[in-house]
Amino acid sequence: MDAMTAEPVQPAQPPTPPLPPAGERPARSTRPRGGWARAARWASYAAGGIFGLVLLAAIGLVVLYKTPLRAALGWPYPLTERTNVLILGLDRTVSDQNRNIVLPISRTDTLIAASFDPARRRVYLISVPRDTRASIPGHGTTKINAAHAWGGAPLTTRTVQNLLGALFPYYIEIQQRGFVRLIDAVGGVNVRIEKDLDYDDNWDGLHIHLKKGNRRLGGQSAIEFARFRHDALGDIGRIARQQQVMNALLDELRQPRAVLHLGRILRVFREDIKTNLTERELITLGLFGTQLPPGGLIRETLPGRFGKEDWLPNEAQDRELVARVFYGVDAAVLEHTSVEIIADAGANGAVLDLQTRLSALGIRVLRIRTASVPGPTTVVIHRGDPRVAGIVAALAGGGSVADDGSHAGGADLTIRLAAAGAPAIPLRP
Repeated sequence: MDAMTAEPVQPAQPPTPPLPPAGERPARSTRPRGGWARAARWASYAAGGIFGLVLLAAIGLVVLYKTPLRAALGWPYPLTERTNVLILGLDRTVSDQNRNIVLPISRTDTLIAASFDPARRRVYLISVPRDTRASIPGHGTTKINAAHAWGGAPLTTRTVQNLLGALFPYYIEIQQRGFVRLIDAVGGVNVRIEKDLDYDDNWDGLHIHLKKGNRRLGGQSAIEFARFRHDALGDIGRIARQQQVMNALLDELRQPRAVLHLGRILRVFREDIKTNLTERELITLGLFGTQLPPGGLIRETLPGRFGKEDWLPNEAQDRELVARVFYGVDAAVLEHTSVEIIADAGANGAVLDLQTRLSALGIRVLRIRTASVPGPTTVVIHRGDPRVAGIVAALAGGGSVADDGSHAGGADLTIRLAAAGAPAIPLRP
């Protein structure tokens, strides 16, 4: 075997193309300072968690509508393995030349990493702020919401996997129009408007004129209420209004009368929601979500701090969150593990992604060697915690093997990465 030892090499990144036109013209920064930062952070993440709840509730309604209750309770395909799903709420993008032209590209306005854990009977929802600074493969480091505009769900998924160090083989996308239609489908939502809201943006076609008081708003008015940010509180006020709309929508979906609107709700799912989950898999996840015990839905946020115009992740705190939520281990166990990677010459892209994901978890990559790896991807344990070997094997897309008696030049694990890279993790009955 011809092996060559080398330090990990970062391939040259192609120049970053200009970001597609935004659905809303850039506004002055309304980044909160001082005490406002903490308030804004919690409000924004609560809104993201509620969005996840809405999707879970909607999936539950799909289950009850498409499957007779008696059959659903005896569904033969229970969830038996942890399953990760990336939830993407998309914004609306219009042309800079003509606001009546809606472009077929979108950024992610909401990004939630969801993990369904049957062993602990929990669903975790990790909210990733839309302005999180992240490395987007092929486009450099910028706000994570741009990944969808450049590469849709596949590039967004790859970016989140590299940022967190966890795989997401499934995704659910919902268009902004879907929120409007979903609110209309349930007959509107009840909100409390604290003051008169007036704002006109003729270019973007945004005209907000809402009176103070308790109101029942249809879909378009509810979205206008949630989008308003032209007051002293700026984005802080907008985030609080988004939270209020999501809470109100969740309340409507919980009402028994929601059954009367199932046809319209399902139409929204068919026309405004995209997913790579099959109908059986959706039903499996939906039933699991509707049968959670009290406290079984856990909402977390990606720790970080406000930068000049973006959200800067806190690597240590992020690592602790991911280790606990997605792997059920202490982050220190991961940080005390070192690996070497032996990769097939045709696995360059997979090597870079794997190296990035391992580093996100705090696992040290001592060296990368190029050599022929004809068989499937495997992980060789030299010493250390077998749980970590299992985590590494999952990220690499292969299985671990017993201690071979060697020490691999100081590495705890050796990853033999075949050219195929890591496959998706299937939902299994």
